[in-house]
Amino acid sequence: MNAAPGRRCCCPAGPRHWLATGVAYLASASFCLADNNPSGHRGEMSIGYQYIHIDGYEATFGKLDLGTTDTHILNFDVSFAVTDRWSVSLGIPLVRKRYHGPLPHDPDSIIPPADQENIDDGKFRTDFQDFHLGVNYRAWENANFSFSPFISYGTPSHDYPFFGNAAIGQNLWKLELGFDLVYVPTFSYWYFRFAPSYEFVEETLGVNINNVRVNAAAGYFVTDRVSLNAFVLAKQGKGLDFPEDFPPPRNDEFWFNHDRMARHNYVNLGLGLEWQVDPMYHVSLSWMTMVHAEQTHIMQDTITMGLSKAF
Repeated sequence: MNAAPGRRCCCPAGPRHWLATGVAYLASASFCLADNNPSGHRGEMSIGYQYIHIDGYEATFGKLDLGTTDTHILNFDVSFAVTDRWSVSLGIPLVRKRYHGPLPHDPDSIIPPADQENIDDGKFRTDFQDFHLGVNYRAWENANFSFSPFISYGTPSHDYPFFGNAAIGQNLWKLELGFDLVYVPTFSYWYFRFAPSYEFVEETLGVNINNVRVNAAAGYFVTDRVSLNAFVLAKQGKGLDFPEDFPPPRNDEFWFNHDRMARHNYVNLGLGLEWQVDPMYHVSLSWMTMVHAEQTHIMQDTITMGLSKAF
């Protein structure tokens, strides 16, 4: 793929998603494996750090002063090109999260009491979230376009707590199908990316929360090795609304599972920086904020840093 003479296509974060209490976890931005790895290097190892600050919940009537949560995430990921067209990826995030606010979720308030520890006690909790396995097929590529269908499967690494504002995830399996389209105009310093997908999610108490996701970006090469990009992450899906679908007294099994059944729709906007340090190493930095929230925790700011190494 030719962006401009001497330039490589540094793509923003790929079409892989992890849920962090209703907020999409944008993995550390990574370069296109097929385009950026030098000859002889078939894989990439990456580590990404992310900080997420959440303040409140957007309910049907508007913002609910639920309190704040602070989340620190280390994501470990490895990708490998099996052939010139097929590649696979495997990874898992380590999540550290804490809640402060007036509405903690107490498992002992559920009737009968839920068999789960209280994670909304103001202390940080650290645990591994979901394994993810992805397969990507570069179906078509020329000097300007690249088209790659993908499939990604996520499953909980263990039976972690999901009831609480400090929950690290929903503890549900997810299957995502989509494609990744990259366009680089001839003799241009710009590149554009569009990666829509549909996600199937394990049902809870018969409630369907399948959803559509969109990951899109536009980038510009400042130098041969450095690019800037602006991106959007959006999710629109099925699910329940608060408070109408969760009537009082909210102390039964249905309420215990409410975060696994809400819609959690959003639109996030962000800015990123990509730096191809040398043929082996790639560094990224991005900032993201939520501009539209619907039945989800309100993300104020997210900072992501990533480091990738080819092998």
